[in-house]
Amino acid sequence: MVFNFIKYFLLFTFFTFQINAGGFINGEQVSKEEEIRDTIVVHGMVLHGKITKIDSERLSFQILYSKGQSHFAYRDIDSITTKYNYHISYNRMDIEGRIIGIEDKQYLKVVEKDNKQRTVKIADIDNFVMSVNDDDSFENRVRNRIPFTKGNINVGFQLENGSTVKDSIDVQLNLKHKQAQHEVLLYVDYEYETRETETTPKYDYTDELIGILTYRNHFSNNQFWYSTLAADYDRPRQIKNRYIPSAGYGYRFEFDKSVWLEPFMGLAYATTRYTDDLLYPDKNFAAASFGLTGKYRMDDIAIINTFIIDGFVMYYPSLENYDEDWILRSNLNFTIPLFDFLSVKLAVNYINDSNPDPTVGNNKTTTKLLFGLDF
Repeated sequence: MVFNFIKYFLLFTFFTFQINAGGFINGEQVSKEEEIRDTIVVHGMVLHGKITKIDSERLSFQILYSKGQSHFAYRDIDSITTKYNYHISYNRMDIEGRIIGIEDKQYLKVVEKDNKQRTVKIADIDNFVMSVNDDDSFENRVRNRIPFTKGNINVGFQLENGSTVKDSIDVQLNLKHKQAQHEVLLYVDYEYETRETETTPKYDYTDELIGILTYRNHFSNNQFWYSTLAADYDRPRQIKNRYIPSAGYGYRFEFDKSVWLEPFMGLAYATTRYTDDLLYPDKNFAAASFGLTGKYRMDDIAIINTFIIDGFVMYYPSLENYDEDWILRSNLNFTIPLFDFLSVKLAVNYINDSNPDPTVGNNKTTTKLLFGLDF
């Protein structure tokens, strides 16, 4: 019998948050000053509350007396005025002020404390948080002190008791730090599983780590230079450690604010050490570097509201013997946000290496269900 207590507990917790996210009135008496919050007009409907997030795709708004978050595409917003001051970073500039309007669904009109007005392109905003003068909580101070950084961490567990006892954990981490044309991305994926039977003692069935650190310089419009350091190990597949530095050029094809593709190409160098260095000598080779990242987001879907598809492919064929030596890493995610900072994700990883040990093969596909915390 398979016991998935942790999964069910997490599911219960997540859906409990989702149920409570719907706007219940708490009935507390507030002063007239507190009632005058940020105001947005959506299709002629006036809403009071406060802005919690602004990104290139939509605005997140906490309605007065509500515990939940509402999300509005800019095309649906007629006007914006705020009581609170916000710390806004864009194009290497930092300003604090109140929003007094939205223009052409693409620009915010901001007035600073000295009454100086600015027009800020929404797509250029790298960081948007409430000023500490209006919110001096610890969380908001941290967000002001460590700006420009976003990400998510996703975790999955499986506990199985039967003829074979299995304990597994999957962790996926994504971090993004973007300031003006500079962007740093970190992707980490770790899998670990032990197995045990009545005749076999506990052993490591899976012990694998993939890490990819990328720097991008968006030097002109949708063009960027990049440098990447990919590293991994996979004990059952005989890979003790592997490092792949690469550099090159990429371009962003943006079909919509939430639909884009980024192909890139360059040169790389792969160096690999195996767990048995007597049986498998080190392998080093120069390689071409080809890659593709992308995202497709759909909003206003019945029941689930939002559905996101994103992922990447990275391929390193040897410049000398491309049909004998190659490395491929890919990741495809299907994500459903459950709450403003919680989500459920189906992740599919595909690995294809020129592994020297035929007993483990060259290909491996892993599909896993993960629960995530977005920050």
